[in-house]
Amino acid sequence: MTTAHAARLFKAATDAHRRGEMAAALKAYNDVLESDPGHAPAHFLLGLIHRATGRVAEALEHMRHAARIEPENVSYRQGLAEVLLSNGQMEAAERAFRMTVLCDPSVAAVWSWLGGRLEQLGDLPSAERLARRRRYLSNDRGAALAHAEVLSRLGDIGVAWPLADRAVRLGGTYDALADLKSALMFPPVPTGRDQIEQARRRFADALDRVADSGLRLEDPVSQVGRAPFYLAYHGLDDRHLMERFNDVLHAATPGFQDQRPGTGKSGGRTRVGIFSTFFNAHTVLRYTQGLIRAMAGREDLELLALPTATSPAGARRHLETLGAAVAPVAGDYSRAVREIRALDLDVLIFADIGMEPLSGALAHTDLAARQIALSGHPVTTGIRRLDGYVTCPIFEPESFEAHYTEPVIRARFWPMGYVRAVSGPESLPMPDRDSTRKVLLCAQSLFKIHPDMDAGFRDILDRVPSALLYFIDLPPGMKPVTERFRARLASAGIDVAARVRFLPRMPLESFLGWLRHADVVLDSWYFSGGDSSLAALAAGAPVVTLEGAFYRGRQTAGLLRAMGRPDTIAETPMRYAEIVESMVADRAHADALRRHLDARRPQVFDRSDGADPLIDAILGYN
Repeated sequence: MTTAHAARLFKAATDAHRRGEMAAALKAYNDVLESDPGHAPAHFLLGLIHRATGRVAEALEHMRHAARIEPENVSYRQGLAEVLLSNGQMEAAERAFRMTVLCDPSVAAVWSWLGGRLEQLGDLPSAERLARRRRYLSNDRGAALAHAEVLSRLGDIGVAWPLADRAVRLGGTYDALADLKSALMFPPVPTGRDQIEQARRRFADALDRVADSGLRLEDPVSQVGRAPFYLAYHGLDDRHLMERFNDVLHAATPGFQDQRPGTGKSGGRTRVGIFSTFFNAHTVLRYTQGLIRAMAGREDLELLALPTATSPAGARRHLETLGAAVAPVAGDYSRAVREIRALDLDVLIFADIGMEPLSGALAHTDLAARQIALSGHPVTTGIRRLDGYVTCPIFEPESFEAHYTEPVIRARFWPMGYVRAVSGPESLPMPDRDSTRKVLLCAQSLFKIHPDMDAGFRDILDRVPSALLYFIDLPPGMKPVTERFRARLASAGIDVAARVRFLPRMPLESFLGWLRHADVVLDSWYFSGGDSSLAALAAGAPVVTLEGAFYRGRQTAGLLRAMGRPDTIAETPMRYAEIVESMVADRAHADALRRHLDARRPQVFDRSDGADPLIDAILGYN
């Protein structure tokens, strides 16, 4: 057939497409390709129709044809990349987006996606360069906010905040969503208490403005994109701010207003789901696996573990070995809501809320007759719709109920059923260290180390001149954040080059070896170690902690009391330094402590007592 005939068919197809007559357009585009198989626009537009109707395989086939026929066409390259992305083929999508940039470096949306992808992979400096490029190409509100967000993750708050503030009122108009996103840009490693207080005031003021703005959100996860994760590390009472943030979010999201579904139970077993985006090698899975195993063993329950669809296959297999049926759900809010509601759950348990936005958004949404939060992120969620929050009194101060928005469910011991990572601490490898120096190891993530602790480190190093202070470095893609932490130590009067070392990320056995052979393990203040403290105690390491005012600052203290060693719990920063000094000076005392911890590990590890009363409380049986 002639080219003219194909052109007439193509016009008929596009006319039908514009009128919304998709069936007619689909047939007409196929007629075009029958006439001219190399007609790239017809392949492309067929790909768009197939993508819109959920036929991903057909969409990919036609997008690939279009890009192959006209490789220099930016729209075809970008269309292919977006279909790959929607299908979860991240590496192929990244290659396609990079080819798009080669075709036309001025496509700002592609720079945005690539920057986001690099941020997701942890390469923040490269992500910042791409975000800066996008802002120069398209200096709109979205580009400015995206650049500010990456800068804030790098800790460059002095540039990020002013840039974000300008974006909020770009062009002389106020944008409430931009204000909310800007307010969530907390410094990962604050320079001091002044910056912490400034960040919290900035957050509170923005919430007041947004509350009065009439903001409406369709998808709070993709639109807002963050949770107020770093609040918990400030050492202050977060209840009011968490309530205010979640009240604003709830009022702005019509989908949160849907009525709670009735119970799915009809005389059979109670159907329970437990959700987390961190069901992988993360602390959350190690903290919850004992509860999962105990619940899976109950004959009156049907337990479903709900990781996200991108969770590793190994993590899913591990959940199955615990006895749970695994039902992966989508990582985007709308699909996750549909998929979880389709499970017809009686009870939905959130293993952690507050580290990322999806869990919080789902907790706002009526997905089951009863919805409960565990303490995977040990701070109140601020979400009023939750029916309970599981906490453990051994980690709590007196009158701790006032710290929570939710009704409190008390666990006898937590993390119930935590399996120790090592059976024979004496066999752990000796790390490559300077044997002439004392090793003081702070094994916490750098963002957990409060600026108040810097003076404590200086005091300890002054008391123990032979000591080197070790930290676990952040991933290479976050090197600027590490450098800011180094600068903060130096400003506290510490000779960083002479007295401080940063260890790279390492395999578990090597990490446990460092813990076992450290002279003292220094717990972080205000937000103490959880999994890292359990690992230290499993390795028989002497741990010193400063007991905080909230659960998150008292986990290590609770574990030490459970193991009968309250003598390494300090009430003040000065006492903390004194305990460290005495342990370094008295090796016999430190060795006796190691033997004591080795003997008392059953008080903490592999416990299953109290499981049934806790499960009954979670289910609302009592």
